[in-house]
Amino acid sequence: MKALPFPCIRPAQDRVLEALPAMGSILNGNDALREAIADGLMLKDPGAAYYVYECSGEPGRVTGVVAICPTSVLAGGKGDASADVAAAAHAIAELKVQPRPVSLAYEASPVMDIILSAAKEGASLYAVTDPAGVTHRVWEVKREDAVGAIRAMLDQAPEPALADDPAYAAALTGASQLLADEARAAGTYTGKEPFNFTVAVLFPAAQVSGAAQRVPMGLLTHQVARF
Repeated sequence: MKALPFPCIRPAQDRVLEALPAMGSILNGNDALREAIADGLMLKDPGAAYYVYECSGEPGRVTGVVAICPTSVLAGGKGDASADVAAAAHAIAELKVQPRPVSLAYEASPVMDIILSAAKEGASLYAVTDPAGVTHRVWEVKREDAVGAIRAMLDQAPEPALADDPAYAAALTGASQLLADEARAAGTYTGKEPFNFTVAVLFPAAQVSGAAQRVPMGLLTHQVARF
């Protein structure tokens, strides 16, 4: 499986409780997002990192790693041509930011469990509890040796399976295609653009039953094109 570290757009650590309830407005358009970044409410990470995400509450606790994967992993979201999906795809393409990671399930190794447990021994970026009583925690992993260890484990893992709303996956696939079509029409397409990747939270399949937990909108986002 190809799953890479990435530069994230996310709330400022000390303003996350202010930012999350306002995400509907912040992610409503490029001007609002630019304003939030200029104000310091949101920030762009200067370098690439993996993120460890943990949510705890009913029915238990699950831990995943957040990374960018080729959009081909969203094969389960293809084929939905509904008007709602098309509208969502256009909205993401216009915003040029993926608003939340798509949830995927993969076969994790015991070694990966050890690596992620070690990452969680450090201070977390976020620890927020939503109205449903679910606590979301995030740790940033950017130390070179830790990044290399996570990448080596993910490289050995088989392709993941969709563990999210197929309509959301279809919208992400559609947004990627729209941006690729624009680049091809402009004669600038290379195949290496960020819109060819989707940010995903990769949960161990053993921890997932049906649809997996979802990272809150706006907590960890992926810029897919310039805005």
